[in-house]
Formats: sequence, structure tokens, C-alpha cells
Amino acid sequence: MCTPPHLDDLPPLWSSLLGRILGLPYHVGRVLDTGEDCGRGGDAVELRLLDDFQIRVAGRPIDLGPPKQRRVLAALAVNANRCVPVEMLVERVWEDIPPADARGVLYTYLTRLRRLLAVAGAAVDVPITVGRRSGGYLLELPAQRVDFYQFLEQVKRARAMESADPERARLLGTAIDLWRGEPLGGMSGDWAARFRQGLHRQLVSILLEWAGGELRQGRSSQVVDRLSRALEREPLSEPIVLHLMRALRLAGRRAEALDQYARTRALLTEELGVEPGPELRDLHRELLHDEEQPAVRSRGSGAIHPGCQLPADLPDHTGRDAETAAATAALSGPPRPDGCRPPLVISGPGGVGKTVLAIRLGHLLADSYPDGQIFVGIPGAGLDEVLNQALRALRVADVERLPTTAEKLGQYRAALSGRRVLVVLDSAIGAEEVRSLVPGSPGSALIASSRARLTTIPGAVHLELGMLSPDQSINLLRRLVGADRLAAEPTAAADLVRVCAGLPLALRIVGARLTARPHRPLAWFAERLRNEHGRLDELAVGGLAVRLNVETGYRALGPAAQRLFRLLGLQGSPRIGCRPAAALLRRPLDEAEELLEQLADARLVEAVTGPGYQGVFYRMNDLVRLYAYERAAQEEGVGALPRTLPRMVIPDQFAGGARQPA
Repeated sequence: MCTPPHLDDLPPLWSSLLGRILGLPYHVGRVLDTGEDCGRGGDAVELRLLDDFQIRVAGRPIDLGPPKQRRVLAALAVNANRCVPVEMLVERVWEDIPPADARGVLYTYLTRLRRLLAVAGAAVDVPITVGRRSGGYLLELPAQRVDFYQFLEQVKRARAMESADPERARLLGTAIDLWRGEPLGGMSGDWAARFRQGLHRQLVSILLEWAGGELRQGRSSQVVDRLSRALEREPLSEPIVLHLMRALRLAGRRAEALDQYARTRALLTEELGVEPGPELRDLHRELLHDEEQPAVRSRGSGAIHPGCQLPADLPDHTGRDAETAAATAALSGPPRPDGCRPPLVISGPGGVGKTVLAIRLGHLLADSYPDGQIFVGIPGAGLDEVLNQALRALRVADVERLPTTAEKLGQYRAALSGRRVLVVLDSAIGAEEVRSLVPGSPGSALIASSRARLTTIPGAVHLELGMLSPDQSINLLRRLVGADRLAAEPTAAADLVRVCAGLPLALRIVGARLTARPHRPLAWFAERLRNEHGRLDELAVGGLAVRLNVETGYRALGPAAQRLFRLLGLQGSPRIGCRPAAALLRRPLDEAEELLEQLADARLVEAVTGPGYQGVFYRMNDLVRLYAYERAAQEEGVGALPRTLPRMVIPDQFAGGARQPA
């Protein structure tokens, strides 16, 4: 029989009575006296966030009490092993209308939960409790007992492997299988919706990463099965439909792929009033012409022009006038002596507006490239998949039947030969990808955006985008929410601009959220953003999220650079030099310097010089610092948090503004 620790001498019935004496739901006590193998260790306790919110003990969900009590636990669970301030708990549980004695009621719920979890954890010898910290509470349990953290760990291990490694596909598949239903199911409220939305994006992204890898290896059967199940949960997700149709095509099930397109088109039209996007329409057209169109026709024989495939330009685009002028001069002025245009590389940190500028330039330059403007970009995809997308955009048929990268490159260059096409490559990973897509003959041109600087592209014109100035930030916010609202609350507007730290993505999220609540003053949202612990939760709306944007750069780092990034989040200062970094890591100076440069290459810190300081130091944007702090709290452990971390001695000339999340 599985009995709780320190209660071995009690009769079996007492373990059940214990739950009732403590005021716990009946079947929590029953877990203790069923006589079943509770599997100490193993899967005895599991906190599920990727399904209906629940805690399972010995394979069975336990009753977590009334709805508000469940919300308290959920509010702690989404930040498991991290302290959640009392103010944030009150807001998550009651939103805008808390009771007069909200703290007292909250304490009652926390006391009940602490008792409930103590008995549940004792039943299977797994520590789980609600702990008290200065200013808040945290749910403490082993990270491997939380399905979301299991998911992240499997993905992290997979991404450390080569793309062709079968173990990578297995790990990603295992991670995907943890997605059992609606994340945080059964929980209502704005904060739960934002958390759910962020999880959805992350889960779908990993699913498509796995599917793309499988399809590149020519494996379609499991892709069809998993994507079909995912589509039942996300019936309006065009990226899932696109990969599913490609898998069906690869499996020789062309009729089913066409049927899937028809059903998706009908659903999009009925539910959203829109047609499928250009990639789906292009794939549908290819499927219809699989037997009729063996290759792209040349210009002389009536080439199939791709037309304009660029996403819409943003009407509220602000700033970047100098960069726009330089780019249009390079791509519409006199060509080089060889008749070719230089490739244009737009680089900068995530969320700074690289894609927006590339699309805007594509529209501005459309008259100079009358044979079409195509948009290519699959975040995280390799050269083969990018070439496939470019060839489909250029109306080359039977792309999947081209067996080698060299043959795809040949078809790509042939499709551009003698034509004036502008290729916009978004989110390029590295220089090889960009070099391969540079047109090989006069007439066409390439614009590429990338976080990396890509300095090895021959003859390229480079545009480096930085953060917006305070004046530019105010102008963008004015366009997003209206001049009258900003004029009525200049102090709150300045607070919002300061918190967004010049990041256009953050400003657009703020604008979208304020536009959705025209009855709310700017000061309301500025106050919500004041608390650093919840700031990244607030900076998410629709398909936009600052946290996920920073996470992309973090996930691309190696383990040593990731650890330095986390420690920089803990040490609290927005600036650091090589010697303090070496002391944080307890590693040699040259190794710390190299790791800092890796963070700079990933655009997670900025290398700058300071007056009176020899060499360089590194500065971290406030929003990036908050994410670094979050990762440290999750991965370094509670004992590494700032209250126990020795403060680093940082030279005075760049130690200004040192602080840690409140």
C-alpha cells in the first residue's frame, strides 16, 4: 500500500480520514488508501498546463476546490517555482473588481491549497507546496512534474542536435504529444487568455518545426496523422493546413490535399470572411497543375509572372526615413558595372521592425521590378525549404521532385533569368542562405532581413536598425492610438514609451491593447506595466509577444552562452564588462568575452564603448533583461536569485541604473 511519509503506523482508513479532517476533497484522501501502486517518483504527481488545468496524483485528477480557489492555484501554476506578487494574484483571480478584503480571501484560499497539496504530495512522496516569499507566493514542485516544462526540456534537447538526427525528431514528437488539449482549459479571464495564446503560438511553432524536418527527410505518414489531430484543435490555422497539404502531396494523396484546401477555404470564408493566404493558394494551384505544368516557362515563351506576393504595407509606419532613402537609392538607381543590383541586408534585434521595413521597401520599389515581388521566409527553416518556397512563388512546378539543393538553385536562377523580380527574404538564418538567393543575372534584386549582421555577403548594402528614439516612439504611439488620447495624458504616454524601451514591437502591442479598450485611460495600462514581474505577460496580443521574440534569440544560443544570459538577468545591472562576466561565470576572461560576443551576435546585448573605460562593455535592453531574469528563475533555481547572489563590482561609468525586478 502507498502510504504517506511519517504515517506508516496508521491504519489504512486514517489516511483517508486525514484528508477529510484537513478539509480536503474526498478523493484526495482516497488516493492514500486505494492499495494501488502510486509509483513514487515516476508520474505520481503531474501538473498539467497543456490541457484542462489539473493536478493528477497517481494518474487521477484531484478536486482543487471551488472556481476561485482553482484560479488562485492556476495563477501560481503558470509561474511555477517563481514568486508571484500578491497584487498580481489578486488581479489574476478577480481581474478588475476584487472584493474589499481581497488579501484576506486570498490568504484563505492559499491556506486551503497548502493543506490540500501537502496531503497529495505526501501520498506519493513528491514535495509540492505553496511557499511564502517577500511580497508574494510561489508554487513549489519539481519542474519535471509540470508538462509545460517537460515540453520545453524536450525541445531544448532536440534543438541541440543536428537536423537530420532521428533522435531530434523523436524528442520533438515527444514534446508535441504533451499537447493534449486546450492549454489552461477551464480557466477564464484576460491573463489566462494571454497565457493560452502564447502557448498556442509556441506549440504550433514546434509542431511545424517537427513537420518541416520530417517532410525534408521524405517522411509523411506521421506528419499527416499529427497535423490532422492538431487541425481538429486549430481548424483555422493556415500554417498547419499548408504543412498537412504538403504531407498529403508527398504521400501521393493529391485528391485529399485538394479536398483539405476546399474545406479550409470554406471555413475561412464562413468564419472570418477571408480567402486563404498566398502560400495556400499557390500550393492549391500547383496541385491543380501537377500533371499539366512540368516546368516554369521562360520569359520568351510567356512566363508566368508571380505578381506582387508581399504582405500589406503598414499605414502607420513611422521613422526609418534615412534607411529607406539609402535602400531605394541602392535598388532603383544606376546598377553596378556588371548590370546587377547589390543585395540589401537589413539587420537588427528582434522586434525592431526589419520585416516591416523590408515589406515597405518592396512596395516602394514595385515599379522598378515589374515582373513581380515575392516574399520568402520560414523562421528556422533551412536552405532547402527556403528554396522550395521561392520556387513555388516563382511558379516552378514539381518542386518536391527536384532531389538536390544544386538542382533547386539552378531552377531558381533560371526562373529569374531575363526578368526583373524583387525577392524579399525574411528572417534569414545565415549568410549561406542569403548568398544562395542573390540573383545570378542582371535585372532582379534581393532584400534580406536577419538578426545576424551577415557581413560575408559580397557587395551587399547593409542597413542596421536600432531602437526608436523617444520622439519616434511617441510618434508611433500617436499613430496607433490617436493624437487626442496622447495629448490628454502626456505623462502616461511618456511612461508607456519608457517601458517599451524603444522597441517597435512593444509599442505596437501597447497600441493594439489600448485600441481594444477605448474606454480605458493610458494611465491604466501604464500602471499595469509598472510591475516588472508581469510586464512581459502584458506585452502580448494577437500573434505578437515580446517574450517569444526574445526567446527566439535565446534558444539559438549554446548552453554556456545561455547560462551567461541568465546570470546577467540575475545580476540586475543593464550593463556589464568582461571581467564581471568572467566572475559571474567563474571562467577565464577570454572565454567570458567570447560568450558576451555570442550574446551580441544573437542581439540579446549591445556592445558599446563608454567614456574612460578601456575596451567595450555590453548593454541589455530592459525587456530582454526581464526575460533573462525569468529564465534564470526557472533554470538556475531559487537559490540563485538576487537575494543570495553576491553583487558584482561594476565600474562606475557604466553601472548606472542597476536594479532587479521588484
